[in-house]
This record gives sequence, structure tokens and C-alpha cells, in this order.
Amino acid sequence: MSAELVVQNQNLPDTIEDLSKFVLIGREKLNSVRAEIRVIDKLKLAENVHKQKQDEATMIAEAVLDAEVRLGELLKKIPKKPGKRTDLEPTRTSAGRLESKTEIVEDMGFSEDQAQRFEVMANNRAIVEYVKAEARENDDIPTKKRVLDLATRKNKGGDDFDGYFKTCTKVCNELNKIVDIIDRFEITDSRINAIVENFSGASNATDTIKYVEKGRDKLTTIISELRKAEKRAKES
Repeated sequence: MSAELVVQNQNLPDTIEDLSKFVLIGREKLNSVRAEIRVIDKLKLAENVHKQKQDEATMIAEAVLDAEVRLGELLKKIPKKPGKRTDLEPTRTSAGRLESKTEIVEDMGFSEDQAQRFEVMANNRAIVEYVKAEARENDDIPTKKRVLDLATRKNKGGDDFDGYFKTCTKVCNELNKIVDIIDRFEITDSRINAIVENFSGASNATDTIKYVEKGRDKLTTIISELRKAEKRAKES
């Protein structure tokens, strides 16, 4: 898959056959780039090298998600049994026999479960866009698993799902602000000395230490849960 093909998300293949090839090749390319990122992290290479590969993986992942949504839209139009007229009729075999939907899906290289997931994605385009935006916000790679998980929650949550989205955005923004403030807090000898000198006077060092430790424990919990989520994503 060329870089040009991946970049132009809006110019996806027109036919169901070409879309299926795009998805299959795109997924293989994405797995390859993910493997390169793991090697880069393991070797602790320069940050700009990691970012370059991260951006490439994000670009490919977004293009493949868009293609899977479009594939799902086309698959929904195919009747399960041959012979019924739709906007996208089942194709004919060399013998002239109409293929069933199951046969078409298998010919494209997918299982019925995979085809069903594509259709779920097509029914939840807003969630796909949310997952892409969420990943960009967190310097992460959008995944089909995240889309399907949110789609399942939507079905269970009903009308409350919009509230769930708003809560996700609010909580993540709060965390990002906290981490940004901590990241911008400079640690130098002079600044540490200023903190120590402050507690040499009337200030209550014990209470402040407990306060800081409480914040540290909360951040440790968040890191632990994110590590678990990261592991689940890699195993999926």
C-alpha cells in the first residue's frame, strides 16, 4: 500500500472488491508499522523517530477505519439470499449462479463475524469519528476494537450515550490539564531548595507531603489502568 493511497482517506476505492483489498492490505501495513514502533520504543530511539512512525500508523488506521465503514455500508445492501434485487446485487459465478452474501464475504477474504462488525461500524459512523478524534487528542492510534466497544455501550446505554461522550471528553481534558501543569513544573536545585526552605519555617510539611502523596497515588492508579488497557489493545 503506497503512502499516497493511505493519505487520501476521502478517495477510497469505489467497488466492494477493491475496498476489501484496501482493508486487508491496510491492516497488514498497520501491523507492520506497530511492530516498528515497538522496536523503536525498545531501542529507545529518538523521539522524532517514534513520532514519525506514530503519525504514519495513525494515518493508516484512520484510512482503514474509513474503508471498513464504507465496506459495511455496501455489505448492508447485499441480501442474505441471492435473487432479491437491491442497489448492490450479489455477483454471479463463472457458471452464472448468483452468490449468496456469505459466499461474497468469504470470497473477499472475511468471515461473517468480520462482515457483521463492518456493518456495525457503518451504523455508528459518529463513533468512528469520535474514536479518531480521541486518539489524535491522546497521541494514540484509533482502533476498530475501541469503535466496537463504544458501539456496544451505546446499545446498552440508549439515550444516555451522549452524556457518556461528554463525560469522557470532560474527564480526559481535566487529566490532560493536570499532567500538563506537572510537566511544566520545573525541577531544579534552586526550586527544590526553595520548597525545602519554605518548610523550614512555620509551614506544615507533613500535611503537604500527604497531599502530594495522595495526588501521586491517584496518578499511579490512572497509569496502572492505562497499562491494562494498552495490554488489552495489543492482545486484540
